[in-house]
Formats: sequence, structure tokens, C-alpha cells
Amino acid sequence: MPKFRFEFIEGMSQPAIFADMADRDEAIKEAKRAAKEAMLDGIIDGADPTSWVTKVYDEAGYLVVTLGFQDLVAAPEDSQRLKEADEPGVMRSG
Repeated sequence: MPKFRFEFIEGMSQPAIFADMADRDEAIKEAKRAAKEAMLDGIIDGADPTSWVTKVYDEAGYLVVTLGFQDLVAAPEDSQRLKEADEPGVMRSG
């Protein structure tokens, strides 16, 4: 299984999380689920998650997806804002 790196930027960077996922689609679904959970926890704690961002990189270090607050609160048909591979071919250090 490919390994993906999940980065959660919630006001300040959090430690990256590494997870084995079947493919890119599964990694994106997991990133959405985890980001929504963190966002809800933040709201409960009184934080403003509107600037929070989640990024997912593949095991080679390439950006798979960037999820922002609007991507997580938009209706499913309106959530075409996913910035999949915004920077194709750009290697990211891990």
C-alpha cells in the first residue's frame, strides 16, 4: 500500500501524520474526514477554523490535494474547489 503524508495547518503547523492508504482517492477521503473532525473540535474549543488547511502528499513527496475550510463546509455539488495537484511536478520535502 502506498504511504501518504497528511499535514494539518491549524493556526500553526501540527506534526505530520503518515498512513498507508489504498490509493489517492482513499487518502483524499480520509483527509476530508480528519479535517472535518479537527474543525468541529476546534469550533467546540472556541477556535476559528476558517484559515485551516490540510495537505496530503504521496510517498514520493508530491502534493496530492490541498483542502481549505471552504472545501469542507461547501455542499457536495459545490465542493469542486479541491486543488488537486496544484503544483504538478513540484517535489516537497518531508
